[in-house]
Amino acid sequence: MARRPLRHGWTVLAALALVASSWCGAVAQTRRPAEAPRAAQPADDGLETRFWNVIKDRNVAADFRTYLDAYPNGRYAAQARARLKALAPKAAEEPVAPAPVPSQPPAPSRAAEGPALVQDCETCPQLVLVRPGAFVMGSAERFPFEAPAHPVTLHKPFLIGQREVTFEEWDACVADGGCAYAAPDRGAGRGARPASNLDWDDAQQYVAWLSRKTGKSYRLPTEAEWEFAARGGTTTSYYWGGSMEKGHAHCTGCNGPEPADNAVETGRYPPNPLGLYDVSGNVAEWVQDCWNDSYRGAPSDGSAWVKPRCQERVLRGGSFNNDPRYVRSASRYKYDYDVRFYANGLRVARDP
Repeated sequence: MARRPLRHGWTVLAALALVASSWCGAVAQTRRPAEAPRAAQPADDGLETRFWNVIKDRNVAADFRTYLDAYPNGRYAAQARARLKALAPKAAEEPVAPAPVPSQPPAPSRAAEGPALVQDCETCPQLVLVRPGAFVMGSAERFPFEAPAHPVTLHKPFLIGQREVTFEEWDACVADGGCAYAAPDRGAGRGARPASNLDWDDAQQYVAWLSRKTGKSYRLPTEAEWEFAARGGTTTSYYWGGSMEKGHAHCTGCNGPEPADNAVETGRYPPNPLGLYDVSGNVAEWVQDCWNDSYRGAPSDGSAWVKPRCQERVLRGGSFNNDPRYVRSASRYKYDYDVRFYANGLRVARDP
């Protein structure tokens, strides 16, 4: 059966900011999406109250800083500042700064040893354990479909791929009969480069094959799990800070004016605080969730936001053919679940 023509959301972001339900258009490699106008987003009192009820009886200063970062003028802001003052009097007298995610480790130095890795078979992706915690998901700095910023609490640990799934790992699935599609590399080479030109169904075949092969519960990460892990305890636009810096990500304009024509080998750039590579740029990564035009009504527990027979699924992290605005930690896109595109790949997750 012939596939429908490619439809991609990255070239029509400005239109989506005006009409949230229309977000599909043809993508050319040399074209960049137009910037959408910023829009103020009113707070969701229900989410604010639920988040406050989770943290109010805990003696964890980072929880109250996270609340104040999301709701600086919220209904519990005075109580949060009072709790901070009681927990850390000297620090509470200063302006409250964005805080690391509760339960996550601080960013390691570049000289420190990497995270402990789990690998269930010789050709399986290496995984990093992510502990439970709370964070503020989304952003109001760019586009309405990344908003509102809202608190999410993940109550269970999970494992996530340290790298994007590589061609070497994908080809092992094809050779074993678990994946039907021999994804092309566009002449750039295979091996440690991230597998690409994959649709959401292809990604589901791969995690199903890993589950059968290992007896473990592999899956795609939920959108909340992906952002929680990609931020690695940070609250800035990028995990390394508030603006793009050379030498951190592979995208068009990330390291100079020249366009990036293809993905590069995974792990070329420094990892994020959790030891994950390429959570900004390289290839865009499918997650489990259906596309929704904003986070209004999104789950607050980190679970996947799904609905019956959804045509569009979410991609996170941006890719080599996006500019720096679209590889931020909060950046999100949509694409038809059954259409392949040369910049789309995946990162796996697994239940412990």
